[in-house]
Order: sequence, then structure tokens, then C-alpha cells
Amino acid sequence: MSRHQHARGVRLGFAEAPDRVRAWAGQQIGGEIVSVIDCVGGMSPGPAARIRSASGATAFVKACGPELNPITPELLRDEARILAALPGHPSLPRLLDVYDDGEWVALLIEDLPGAVPDVPWSADNLRRASGVLSAVRPVLDEVASEWVPLATESAPILTDGWKLLADRLDQVDPWWAKHHDQLAGYAERAATLIDGKALLHWDVRADNLIFGTDRDVVIDWGQVRRGAPWMDHAMLAMDCAMSGSELSAATFFAQEPALAERDPSDLTSLMAAAAMTFAARSMDDPPPGLPTIPATRARWAENLRLELELELAL
Repeated sequence: MSRHQHARGVRLGFAEAPDRVRAWAGQQIGGEIVSVIDCVGGMSPGPAARIRSASGATAFVKACGPELNPITPELLRDEARILAALPGHPSLPRLLDVYDDGEWVALLIEDLPGAVPDVPWSADNLRRASGVLSAVRPVLDEVASEWVPLATESAPILTDGWKLLADRLDQVDPWWAKHHDQLAGYAERAATLIDGKALLHWDVRADNLIFGTDRDVVIDWGQVRRGAPWMDHAMLAMDCAMSGSELSAATFFAQEPALAERDPSDLTSLMAAAAMTFAARSMDDPPPGLPTIPATRARWAENLRLELELELAL
């Protein structure tokens, strides 16, 4: 399996969604659905599809019920709430409608022509993605988001998840035990670095962007957090390691104008915390409906490890 690939779970096809969800989607776009293109990618077990009605109307629909995964419907509710709060902007998706029967939740979002950027990242695509994040930063700063969780209180990957590794060193590659203390010294700084109240996408990866002919859009807003305003660009830097890139994570971090005031060790701390968390949690059983999660965590941990080896000469 390639080290450089988009995250991908196992999704239910739209045709297998409950009748009531499919009927609602058809009603919202004006009649019988005549075309369905199931989408792959992402880590939800629920259906995600581009749909078109007989009238020619199009939309993107994503849905999930608790029998597939008990957490995902709540993530969709969070995404619906933040999408409803976002103002109109070319780089932000437009929410059309929401279905919620207390169990199944479905979002109807504008259909966005284009595709996710390829990985490994090219230098040009990284600049393009950075431009999108910079364009939406002042827009997000105007959104009332007091209800959004603080990253310091609800982002264990960077706050305390890395501490799990100490108890699991006999289950992972010996490299982690050999360098555990040095990495932990960096990782313990991460929680202070992310502190802040700026509204953040918080899940910036290549597969959460759509590059189109006329507009580029940040998608999948179910993981929003409030934290340090530079963190979305830092997440993009980390994805240079996690998904692969022509530029190293450290090189992008050093060259990115939005990160010009940050010390290079900040990135090292974030990567150490994330890598240690992913390594530890790759030992977990997969969550319901998400069989690829352990392998994805293991791949991200390994990719971040390789970057850390270069930066710290481990």
C-alpha cells in the first residue's frame, strides 16, 4: 500500500441509504433523482454522492445513521450548524438543506465541480491551498462561534493522546521506545501552541479541498475547533508529511507567510504529538463502520516519523 494516499474508509452507497433519506434528497432538488455518483474518500461509513434530478438540478448529499457509526451523525449535525453560520464566500460551501429524524442525519450541499488535489502535494497545489486558507481566515473571524469546542479541550491528538504511547511501547516499532522521551519533550508543548479562540476548520488535508476551474473550496467542516489562528496553515504543513509532498513539512512551514512568526520547533512539537498519538491509537480496534482507521493511523504515524527523523536527526 502506498504511503501517499488520501484517507479512505468504506462507505455505504447512496442507493442503500434509507428510503426516507433518498426521498427527502429528491424532494429538495426538485423531483426524481436520475443520476447518482457515489463518492469515495473520507472516513465516514455513510453515503456521499453527487446527485442530479430529472429537472437538471444537482447537489451533493452526505448522510449517516447511528447503526453505521454512533458518532458520525453528531459530526454531521456540527457540520450543518457551522455551514449554516458561514457567510457566502467563493471558498466556502453553501448548505442547501438538512435532514434529521433523530437518527439519520443528511446534509444537502451545493454540488462543487472539480476534484481534490492529488497527493503527494505539488508545490503549486500547496501554494493554491494556502491561498484558500488565507482567503477564508478573515471571513471565519467574523463568524459567531462561541459554541464551537476549544481545541485545548477537545483535540486529544495534540493535547494528551500522545501520552498513550508510553503504555504501548511494547506493541509498536522499537523506534518509538528508543526516541520516546525526546519526542515527548516536544509533544508536551503542543497543547499550549494550539490555544486560542479563532474558528478553525481543523481538518486541513488534501482530501478536504476541492480545486475547481472557477473556485477552490474548503469542504468537510465536521471537525471545527477554536484555537490559534495559524493552526489551519500548520495542519496543511503537517499534511505535507502525512499525505506526502514535493516540499517537506518543515520547508513549507518555513516558507509559508501565514507562519512567518512561528518558530520551526512549533511544527516539530505538533508533529511529535500527532505522530505519537497515531502510533499509539493504531493499536486500537477499529470504530464501528470504520475498518480502515487503524491502518490510516499507522500510515500517518510512519509518515510523520520519517519527517521527524529528518528534522531531529534521530
